[in-house]
Amino acid sequence: MYFITTIIGWVNLAIAYIFDKKYYPLRSYFIIFENNEIVNLKKITSSILHFSGYGAHIVSSIPYKLINELFYIILAIILIALFFAGYKLVQSNEISQPEIIKWTIIFSFLMATAIPSHSSDLYGYIARGAQQSLYHQNPYLSTVDEIHGHKLNSLFFNFMWAETPTTYGPVFIYLTKAIVYLSNNNFFYSFINFKLFNLTIFLFLIWLLTLLKDTKNIYLIGWNPLILIQGLWNCHNDLFSGILIFISLYLFAKDRGNCFTGMFFLAVAAGVKFVSLLLIPIIFFHYLFKEKIKWSVLLNLLLGLLAGVIFILIFSLDYIVPVKQLLDGSFNKIVSNVGLVHKSLIALIFTMIKYCCGFLKLNCDLGFIQNLVKYFIYFSFALFYFFVLLKKQADIIFNSILVLFIFFAFTIAKFHSWYLLNLIVLLPFLKDLSLKRILIALSMSHVFAITFLDQAKILNFIVLTLIPTLLVVIKGKRNIE
Repeated sequence: MYFITTIIGWVNLAIAYIFDKKYYPLRSYFIIFENNEIVNLKKITSSILHFSGYGAHIVSSIPYKLINELFYIILAIILIALFFAGYKLVQSNEISQPEIIKWTIIFSFLMATAIPSHSSDLYGYIARGAQQSLYHQNPYLSTVDEIHGHKLNSLFFNFMWAETPTTYGPVFIYLTKAIVYLSNNNFFYSFINFKLFNLTIFLFLIWLLTLLKDTKNIYLIGWNPLILIQGLWNCHNDLFSGILIFISLYLFAKDRGNCFTGMFFLAVAAGVKFVSLLLIPIIFFHYLFKEKIKWSVLLNLLLGLLAGVIFILIFSLDYIVPVKQLLDGSFNKIVSNVGLVHKSLIALIFTMIKYCCGFLKLNCDLGFIQNLVKYFIYFSFALFYFFVLLKKQADIIFNSILVLFIFFAFTIAKFHSWYLLNLIVLLPFLKDLSLKRILIALSMSHVFAITFLDQAKILNFIVLTLIPTLLVVIKGKRNIE
């Protein structure tokens, strides 16, 4: 299946180039379009380099959306069925570890060479890098749409957040600059190098898993369709963030855990995606509440955090600006983007209230209601978070993963399925308990985010997150009884 999806994209791109047609995999992974079917893209921006399809308005008699959805639904079902069938074989020792690793490498290479089809984020990384490398902009302060004639540059063709400052951490933003610069400011080379970067760190993760000597966990990560699709096919930076968190927890979990290096990597992870900041207090409180406090351990934690902060600051030198200059506008844009309500529990509750107000013809202040729901969920998470912090004799790894699970699955306002990459790669640290089964279930259900369910406002959260979680919990309780 991975081979088929990879080949389809590149074959269609080649056919479109040969016959002077257009191929937009974000619109349809199967269909190429006649030039006259594309009604709103300028000629110069409809070149082969604009193959994401962002901004393309297509008028076609072919039901390309239906064809696309049917393919992805079938693809998701087959991948999930094969994954569970393979997992049973692994549990019965019918597949050896070398075989799992061999096919992991094959699958990962296929997905790393596939053209993204469900997200334009990879093109956004290229655009952020070009924004710095070519135009020497500070992406936290300036926006791409301020660049005169940026729409004529192939490095920005597929970028959909041109009016917004970046929301990523400075370590990753500097990485985008380095990759585009080393790619000679070339779109195609940058595309390949971002893909190679994710492929490299994924294979490094697989190597780390071999050190844990657990064949089942290598399978759960190496053959996991959500990781392969969102981490390598669509090339999200959440894979990078998740692997840094994995390395950190791996170091803490080792005998006589390496607290300095573990905290250092956790801080660096926050320099990629800020969510890792949630775990730093958990680590400190864990060691503070142990029966016998080892001050050398706490000192190593502090020094590791300090080293991580210094490392991040080194990468932040190009981005540091006066606070007043940042607060004048950019900060508000960043906060508004992060605070969007999208595909989450908050979005579900708010959407249902909005529909009820419309059905009952009530004059509701929707903005106030949305904020009320949002802050109620945030407050509930804060109570849960402090409860976890203050628990004594707790499992540091379990608590860290639990907090990330509750945050991503039920708290965050703006949610995308690839955010789970920060969490799913941590499966090997969990014993065969309910939380591990829940994460496996979510990693399967969110494969369907490549279908129409990704845009179904109410069904999205219920089908992809809530139902799988409840089914695992209910099944677990029945087994206990």
